[in-house]
Amino acid sequence: MPADHLHLTLVLPGLLWPYQKTSVPKLSLPALDILRQWSKYSSQIASRSLLYQQYLWQGSWLQQASQLINSESNGYALIVSPISQTAGMHQLQYLDGKALGLSSEEAKAFCEVLNTWLQADGWQFYPVKPDLWLVTAPQILEFTLPSLLDLSGSIDGTTKPTGSDATLILQQQTELQMLLHQHPLNQQRSARGLPIINGFWFEQDSTGTANNETILYSDSSWAFHARSLPANYAELANSLSGEQEIVLFNDDLCLPVNQGDVYTYTQILQQWEQNWWQPLLTALQNRQIHHLNIRCEAGLLNIRKSWLRPFWRKTESFNGLSL
Repeated sequence: MPADHLHLTLVLPGLLWPYQKTSVPKLSLPALDILRQWSKYSSQIASRSLLYQQYLWQGSWLQQASQLINSESNGYALIVSPISQTAGMHQLQYLDGKALGLSSEEAKAFCEVLNTWLQADGWQFYPVKPDLWLVTAPQILEFTLPSLLDLSGSIDGTTKPTGSDATLILQQQTELQMLLHQHPLNQQRSARGLPIINGFWFEQDSTGTANNETILYSDSSWAFHARSLPANYAELANSLSGEQEIVLFNDDLCLPVNQGDVYTYTQILQQWEQNWWQPLLTALQNRQIHHLNIRCEAGLLNIRKSWLRPFWRKTESFNGLSL
Protein backbone atom coordinates (compact mmCIF):
# COMPACT_ATOMS: atom_id res chain seq x y z
CA MET A 1 0.00 0.00 0.00
CA PRO A 2 1.33 3.46 -0.83
CA ALA A 3 2.28 5.60 2.15
CA ASP A 4 -0.30 8.33 2.70
CA HIS A 5 2.18 10.61 4.50
CA LEU A 6 5.28 9.83 2.49
CA HIS A 7 8.12 12.34 2.46
CA LEU A 8 10.25 11.38 -0.52
CA THR A 9 13.58 12.91 -1.58
CA LEU A 10 15.02 11.96 -4.97
CA VAL A 11 18.75 12.64 -5.09
CA LEU A 12 19.88 12.65 -8.72
CA PRO A 13 23.51 13.65 -9.25
CA GLY A 14 24.12 14.43 -12.90
CA LEU A 15 20.52 15.57 -13.48
CA LEU A 16 21.66 18.76 -15.24
CA TRP A 17 23.62 18.67 -18.50
CA PRO A 18 26.85 20.69 -18.00
CA TYR A 19 28.03 21.14 -21.60
CA GLN A 20 26.95 24.33 -23.32
CA LYS A 21 28.56 23.30 -26.63
CA THR A 22 26.52 20.08 -26.90
CA SER A 23 22.83 20.86 -26.98
CA VAL A 24 20.28 18.54 -25.43
CA PRO A 25 17.54 17.45 -27.87
CA LYS A 26 14.09 18.77 -27.05
CA LEU A 27 12.73 16.71 -24.18
CA SER A 28 9.12 15.62 -23.74
CA LEU A 29 8.69 15.34 -19.98
CA PRO A 30 5.21 16.74 -19.29
CA ALA A 31 4.87 15.20 -15.83
CA LEU A 32 8.24 16.54 -14.71
CA ASP A 33 7.27 19.97 -16.04
CA ILE A 34 4.10 19.97 -13.92
CA LEU A 35 6.07 18.88 -10.87
CA ARG A 36 8.42 21.78 -11.51
CA GLN A 37 5.45 24.13 -11.81
CA TRP A 38 4.26 22.98 -8.39
CA SER A 39 7.71 23.43 -6.87
CA LYS A 40 9.71 26.04 -5.07
CA TYR A 41 13.34 26.06 -6.20
CA SER A 42 16.22 26.95 -3.93
CA SER A 43 19.78 27.17 -5.20
CA GLN A 44 22.00 24.93 -3.08
CA ILE A 45 25.15 24.43 -5.13
CA ALA A 46 27.12 21.40 -3.95
CA SER A 47 29.86 19.22 -5.34
CA ARG A 48 28.91 15.70 -6.34
CA SER A 49 30.99 14.24 -3.52
CA LEU A 50 29.11 16.41 -1.03
CA LEU A 51 25.80 14.94 -2.19
CA TYR A 52 27.18 11.45 -1.58
CA GLN A 53 28.39 12.44 1.89
CA GLN A 54 25.10 14.12 2.73
CA TYR A 55 22.84 11.20 1.85
CA LEU A 56 24.74 7.88 1.75
CA TRP A 57 26.56 7.38 5.05
CA GLN A 58 27.14 8.86 8.49
CA GLY A 59 30.55 9.33 10.09
CA SER A 60 33.87 7.93 8.88
CA TRP A 61 33.61 5.97 5.64
CA LEU A 62 36.81 4.07 6.37
CA GLN A 63 35.69 3.10 9.86
CA GLN A 64 32.47 1.60 8.52
CA ALA A 65 34.37 -0.10 5.69
CA SER A 66 36.77 -1.67 8.20
CA GLN A 67 33.83 -2.98 10.23
CA LEU A 68 32.20 -4.39 7.10
CA ILE A 69 35.27 -6.45 6.14
CA ASN A 70 36.17 -7.23 9.77
CA SER A 71 39.58 -5.65 9.35
CA GLU A 72 41.61 -5.55 12.56
CA SER A 73 44.59 -3.80 10.98
CA ASN A 74 46.06 -0.91 12.95
CA GLY A 75 47.60 0.61 9.83
CA TYR A 76 46.73 3.96 8.32
CA ALA A 77 43.83 3.52 5.90
CA LEU A 78 42.93 5.14 2.57
CA ILE A 79 40.02 4.86 0.16
CA VAL A 80 40.96 3.32 -3.19
CA SER A 81 38.96 3.45 -6.41
CA PRO A 82 40.06 1.14 -9.24
CA ILE A 83 39.70 2.87 -12.59
CA SER A 84 40.09 2.18 -16.28
CA GLN A 85 41.88 5.10 -17.91
CA THR A 86 42.65 6.02 -21.48
CA ALA A 87 44.94 8.80 -22.63
CA GLY A 88 43.43 11.79 -24.41
CA MET A 89 45.14 14.77 -26.01
CA HIS A 90 45.32 16.88 -22.85
CA GLN A 91 43.91 14.63 -20.14
CA LEU A 92 43.09 11.09 -19.08
CA GLN A 93 39.56 9.81 -19.46
CA TYR A 94 38.48 7.22 -16.90
CA LEU A 95 35.71 4.83 -16.00
CA ASP A 96 34.98 3.94 -12.41
CA GLY A 97 32.27 2.40 -10.26
CA LYS A 98 29.58 0.27 -11.85
CA ALA A 99 30.88 1.07 -15.34
CA LEU A 100 33.83 -1.27 -14.69
CA GLY A 101 31.62 -4.34 -14.31
CA LEU A 102 33.90 -5.77 -11.60
CA SER A 103 32.69 -8.85 -9.76
CA SER A 104 33.52 -9.57 -6.12
CA GLU A 105 35.74 -12.44 -7.22
CA GLU A 106 37.67 -10.25 -9.65
CA ALA A 107 38.13 -7.51 -7.06
CA LYS A 108 39.51 -10.05 -4.61
CA ALA A 109 41.89 -11.42 -7.26
CA PHE A 110 43.18 -7.93 -8.14
CA CYS A 111 43.73 -7.13 -4.46
CA GLU A 112 45.72 -10.35 -4.00
CA VAL A 113 47.98 -9.34 -6.90
CA LEU A 114 48.53 -5.87 -5.39
CA ASN A 115 49.14 -7.29 -1.90
CA THR A 116 51.83 -9.63 -3.20
CA TRP A 117 53.54 -6.81 -5.10
CA LEU A 118 53.46 -4.37 -2.17
CA GLN A 119 54.08 -6.87 0.62
CA ALA A 120 57.53 -5.46 1.37
CA ASP A 121 56.04 -1.97 1.71
CA GLY A 122 53.43 -3.17 4.19
CA TRP A 123 50.47 -2.08 2.05
CA GLN A 124 47.35 -4.24 2.19
CA PHE A 125 44.32 -3.93 -0.14
CA TYR A 126 40.79 -5.02 0.83
CA PRO A 127 37.83 -5.12 -1.61
CA VAL A 128 35.11 -3.48 0.51
CA LYS A 129 32.84 -3.38 -2.54
CA PRO A 130 33.76 -4.71 -6.01
CA ASP A 131 34.48 -1.18 -7.26
CA LEU A 132 35.52 0.54 -4.03
CA TRP A 133 38.40 -0.68 -1.89
CA LEU A 134 40.38 0.09 1.25
CA VAL A 135 44.16 0.05 1.60
CA THR A 136 46.19 0.14 4.79
CA ALA A 137 49.76 1.40 5.03
CA PRO A 138 52.19 1.16 7.99
CA GLN A 139 52.62 4.93 8.20
CA ILE A 140 50.47 8.06 8.05
CA LEU A 141 50.41 9.47 4.52
CA GLU A 142 50.19 13.23 4.18
CA PHE A 143 48.69 14.14 0.81
CA THR A 144 45.65 15.78 -0.71
CA LEU A 145 43.70 14.72 -3.78
CA PRO A 146 40.19 15.74 -4.88
CA SER A 147 37.47 13.16 -4.70
CA LEU A 148 37.20 11.09 -7.85
CA LEU A 149 33.46 11.79 -7.72
CA ASP A 150 34.18 15.44 -8.54
CA LEU A 151 36.45 14.90 -11.55
CA SER A 152 33.59 14.16 -13.97
CA GLY A 153 35.36 11.40 -15.88
CA SER A 154 38.65 13.16 -16.69
CA ILE A 155 41.99 13.67 -14.96
CA ASP A 156 44.36 16.47 -15.98
CA GLY A 157 47.54 18.03 -14.67
CA THR A 158 45.72 20.03 -12.02
CA THR A 159 44.64 16.90 -10.14
CA LYS A 160 48.03 15.63 -9.01
CA PRO A 161 48.51 14.88 -5.30
CA THR A 162 50.01 17.57 -3.11
CA GLY A 163 51.60 17.31 0.31
CA SER A 164 54.71 15.75 1.85
CA ASP A 165 53.82 12.22 0.63
CA ALA A 166 52.60 13.23 -2.83
CA THR A 167 55.67 11.69 -4.50
CA LEU A 168 55.00 8.33 -2.83
CA ILE A 169 51.37 8.32 -3.97
CA LEU A 170 52.41 9.14 -7.53
CA GLN A 171 55.05 6.41 -7.41
CA GLN A 172 52.56 3.80 -6.25
CA GLN A 173 50.02 4.84 -8.89
CA THR A 174 52.68 4.49 -11.61
CA GLU A 175 54.08 1.17 -10.38
CA LEU A 176 50.66 -0.42 -10.06
CA GLN A 177 49.70 0.76 -13.53
CA MET A 178 52.84 -0.89 -14.94
CA LEU A 179 52.15 -4.05 -12.91
CA LEU A 180 48.70 -4.50 -14.40
CA HIS A 181 49.71 -3.69 -17.97
CA GLN A 182 49.04 -6.91 -19.92
CA HIS A 183 48.34 -8.76 -16.66
CA PRO A 184 46.37 -12.03 -17.17
CA LEU A 185 43.47 -10.62 -15.15
CA ASN A 186 43.19 -7.73 -17.57
CA GLN A 187 43.67 -9.98 -20.57
CA GLN A 188 40.69 -12.01 -19.38
CA ARG A 189 38.64 -8.82 -19.01
CA SER A 190 39.60 -7.66 -22.50
CA ALA A 191 38.55 -11.03 -23.92
CA ARG A 192 35.13 -10.54 -22.30
CA GLY A 193 34.81 -7.01 -23.68
CA LEU A 194 35.22 -5.35 -20.28
CA PRO A 195 37.40 -2.30 -19.53
CA ILE A 196 40.78 -3.17 -18.06
CA ILE A 197 41.82 -2.03 -14.58
CA ASN A 198 44.92 0.09 -15.09
CA GLY A 199 44.79 2.83 -12.48
CA PHE A 200 43.98 3.57 -8.84
CA TRP A 201 42.76 6.72 -7.17
CA PHE A 202 43.72 7.16 -3.52
CA GLU A 203 41.68 9.39 -1.22
CA GLN A 204 41.74 10.32 2.43
CA ASP A 205 38.83 9.40 4.68
CA SER A 206 35.47 11.05 4.04
CA THR A 207 32.93 11.95 6.72
CA GLY A 208 29.27 11.50 5.87
CA THR A 209 26.36 13.40 7.42
CA ALA A 210 23.42 11.20 6.41
CA ASN A 211 20.54 10.64 8.80
CA ASN A 212 20.53 6.94 9.64
CA GLU A 213 16.88 7.19 10.69
CA THR A 214 15.90 7.89 7.08
CA ILE A 215 15.21 4.89 4.86
CA LEU A 216 17.71 4.89 2.00
CA TYR A 217 17.40 3.26 -1.41
CA SER A 218 20.58 3.24 -3.46
CA ASP A 219 22.83 0.97 -5.53
CA SER A 220 25.90 3.11 -4.90
CA SER A 221 28.96 1.35 -3.49
CA TRP A 222 29.46 4.33 -1.17
CA ALA A 223 26.34 3.41 0.80
CA PHE A 224 26.49 0.91 3.67
CA HIS A 225 22.89 0.59 4.86
CA ALA A 226 20.81 0.96 1.71
CA ARG A 227 18.02 -1.05 0.17
CA SER A 228 18.25 -1.86 -3.54
CA LEU A 229 16.80 0.72 -5.90
CA PRO A 230 13.24 -0.08 -6.99
CA ALA A 231 12.63 -0.25 -10.73
CA ASN A 232 9.78 2.28 -10.56
CA TYR A 233 7.52 4.18 -8.18
CA ALA A 234 4.93 1.41 -8.07
CA GLU A 235 7.53 -1.04 -6.75
CA LEU A 236 8.58 1.47 -4.10
CA ALA A 237 5.02 2.33 -3.05
CA ASN A 238 4.00 -1.32 -2.69
CA SER A 239 6.79 -1.90 -0.19
CA LEU A 240 5.77 0.96 2.12
CA SER A 241 3.12 1.57 4.71
CA GLY A 242 2.37 4.43 7.06
CA GLU A 243 4.25 7.67 7.49
CA GLN A 244 7.84 7.35 6.32
CA GLU A 245 10.74 9.53 5.24
CA ILE A 246 12.55 8.10 2.23
CA VAL A 247 15.69 9.04 0.30
CA LEU A 248 16.11 7.50 -3.13
CA PHE A 249 19.65 8.10 -4.44
CA ASN A 250 20.11 7.27 -8.13
CA ASP A 251 23.39 8.15 -9.88
CA ASP A 252 22.69 6.49 -13.25
CA LEU A 253 22.99 9.86 -14.99
CA CYS A 254 26.58 10.42 -13.83
CA LEU A 255 28.22 8.12 -16.38
CA PRO A 256 26.55 9.57 -19.52
CA VAL A 257 27.14 13.09 -18.23
CA ASN A 258 30.81 12.33 -17.53
CA GLN A 259 31.20 10.89 -21.03
CA GLY A 260 29.21 13.62 -22.78
CA ASP A 261 26.77 10.96 -24.00
CA VAL A 262 23.69 13.08 -24.60
CA TYR A 263 21.77 10.20 -26.21
CA THR A 264 21.94 7.96 -23.12
CA TYR A 265 21.30 10.99 -20.91
CA THR A 266 18.03 11.77 -22.70
CA GLN A 267 17.03 8.09 -22.81
CA ILE A 268 17.33 7.81 -19.03
CA LEU A 269 15.25 10.96 -18.54
CA GLN A 270 12.53 9.59 -20.83
CA GLN A 271 12.49 6.35 -18.85
CA TRP A 272 12.13 8.36 -15.66
CA GLU A 273 9.12 10.16 -17.12
CA GLN A 274 7.36 6.82 -17.46
CA ASN A 275 8.63 5.06 -14.34
CA TRP A 276 8.80 7.96 -11.89
CA TRP A 277 7.69 11.44 -12.92
CA GLN A 278 4.19 10.48 -14.09
CA PRO A 279 3.48 8.07 -11.18
CA LEU A 280 4.83 10.61 -8.70
CA LEU A 281 2.58 13.29 -10.17
CA THR A 282 -0.42 11.01 -9.84
CA ALA A 283 0.53 10.14 -6.24
CA LEU A 284 0.77 13.82 -5.37
CA GLN A 285 -2.56 14.52 -7.03
CA ASN A 286 -4.15 11.72 -4.98
CA ARG A 287 -2.31 12.92 -1.86
CA GLN A 288 -0.57 9.58 -1.44
CA ILE A 289 2.64 11.59 -1.18
CA HIS A 290 2.73 14.45 1.28
CA HIS A 291 6.03 15.99 0.22
CA LEU A 292 8.48 15.45 -2.67
CA ASN A 293 11.98 16.85 -3.09
CA ILE A 294 14.28 16.58 -6.09
CA ARG A 295 17.94 17.30 -5.31
CA CYS A 296 20.97 17.58 -7.57
CA GLU A 297 24.27 19.48 -7.51
CA ALA A 298 22.57 22.77 -8.49
CA GLY A 299 19.86 22.91 -5.86
CA LEU A 300 16.57 21.62 -4.51
CA LEU A 301 13.03 21.44 -5.86
CA ASN A 302 10.54 21.43 -2.98
CA ILE A 303 7.28 20.07 -4.44
CA ARG A 304 3.82 20.05 -2.90
CA LYS A 305 0.41 19.59 -4.48
CA SER A 306 -1.20 22.97 -5.07
CA TRP A 307 -4.79 23.47 -3.94
CA LEU A 308 -5.23 25.68 -7.00
CA ARG A 309 -3.45 25.30 -10.31
CA PRO A 310 -0.58 27.85 -10.21
CA PHE A 311 -1.60 29.39 -13.54
CA TRP A 312 0.36 32.54 -12.69
CA ARG A 313 3.64 30.63 -12.62
CA LYS A 314 5.03 30.10 -16.10
CA THR A 315 7.47 27.21 -16.20
CA GLU A 316 9.47 26.45 -19.33
CA SER A 317 9.91 22.85 -20.35
CA PHE A 318 12.85 21.09 -18.77
CA ASN A 319 15.86 21.45 -21.08
CA GLY A 320 18.51 19.71 -18.99
CA LEU A 321 20.30 22.97 -18.26
CA SER A 322 18.42 24.24 -15.21
CA LEU A 323 15.78 23.16 -12.74
